[in-house]
Amino acid sequence: MGMLGGLIALATPCVWPVIPMTVSFFLHRSEDKRRAVSDALLYGAAIVVIYVGLGLLITSLFGTNALNDLSTNAVVNIFFFLLLVVFAASFLGGFELTLPSSWSTKTDALANRTTGVLSIFLMAATLAIVSFSCTGPIIGFLLVELSADGGSAAAPAVGMSGFAVALALPFTLFALFPAWLKKAPKSGGWMNIVKVTLCFVELAFALKFLSVADLAYGWHLLDRETFLALWIAIFALLAAYLFGWIRFPHDDDERHIGVTRFLVGLCSLAFSIYMV
Repeated sequence: MGMLGGLIALATPCVWPVIPMTVSFFLHRSEDKRRAVSDALLYGAAIVVIYVGLGLLITSLFGTNALNDLSTNAVVNIFFFLLLVVFAASFLGGFELTLPSSWSTKTDALANRTTGVLSIFLMAATLAIVSFSCTGPIIGFLLVELSADGGSAAAPAVGMSGFAVALALPFTLFALFPAWLKKAPKSGGWMNIVKVTLCFVELAFALKFLSVADLAYGWHLLDRETFLALWIAIFALLAAYLFGWIRFPHDDDERHIGVTRFLVGLCSLAFSIYMV
């Protein structure tokens, strides 16, 4: 799950455009190619350390018993439901989830004043802060799933390690093989399509947490028929979006849709019809 989340995060507007700029920076700041490659490798390792540290923090805050309690606690499940709805609204373009800009400014300034491993680590921290508006909802969704599944207390740390490895891998690979950058997909409107698609997926999973609370309190708001009806609507709307029938604020005015977008839309529509 962590690696899948990291690969999805790569395709967002906050991460993908940064990759060629970062790799070019490492390749041009040193005449020694080995030094440039080693810096890029350290940069990737620093990304892993930062996100694994986040996972370890979650692990230290919640023991195994606490994680098991989370999976059945109605209030916590309502909180997770609302949290995923907020994340989905952010991906839809309703607002931007960002950390204070002073954080990235300070870490960037420190990175410029320092040298060696510390400088590279601070650059990785700057990336983590700047890209939070895109990676935050994915990390939040991942941690919510891993914390509420009643599994091992080590699950958040393991999940974050997978996320970090997937996120750091392109920076390292493109530094080792710069020619691959020319063949890599260019930044564009397709990245916003990824974000909006994630919005619908998060809304669908959010209902799972609300259903736990609904069952615990006996509200009968999300009986089987209602739950299926909502999922039918969500995935039908996702198909409509991917087919270009509906648009959102950050979408490009494209009349033609790509093959991949069409096939994913077809799968979403087929899944919706299957549930009907």
